[in-house]
Amino acid sequence: MKIVAFIGSPRKGGNTDRLVDEILAGAAEAGHQAEKIYLADYALTPIDAVYGGELDWTDPRQDVADELIDKIVAADVAILGSPVYWFSISGLMKLFIDRWSLYQRGGQRLRDLTAGKKMLVALAMADPNAGYVDAVLAPLRYGAKWLKMEWAGQIIADGVGDPGEVENHPELLAEARKLGQSL
Repeated sequence: MKIVAFIGSPRKGGNTDRLVDEILAGAAEAGHQAEKIYLADYALTPIDAVYGGELDWTDPRQDVADELIDKIVAADVAILGSPVYWFSISGLMKLFIDRWSLYQRGGQRLRDLTAGKKMLVALAMADPNAGYVDAVLAPLRYGAKWLKMEWAGQIIADGVGDPGEVENHPELLAEARKLGQSL
């Protein structure tokens, strides 16, 4: 199985990154191959109200969005890792997700190319009260459904605001690894 993980945090090695690392370690133990991509390493531009009529339309901005989305299409599992900023996913992750709506290949929209694939989400948040996390997850769950993807689960690390603080929660890291093994 091929997995692609997108990190929507500007902090490499931070709590979100560590959660995804554990998921990927579990997936590797199960014999799966994975690639991890830091969205902060790419210059993505906001969505524009343009749609192409061609069969293999590429967004005219010529940034890397199509290249990154191609990785979702080529994978069996997409992992979205994001810190929770202001009660939502990071701007980096939202910018990337917004660009999905413009993607089409061979006359098919992204949702036709992702049918049957899996989506998994990892969130890290400073707030120790994860009571509103369902509101953060809702657009991601609906997005997976619209893309005809199977929701493969989520891991939520709450109360981890300082870099590396997730290391103080070995049970959470073990849960993330188990989630990766289950793919």
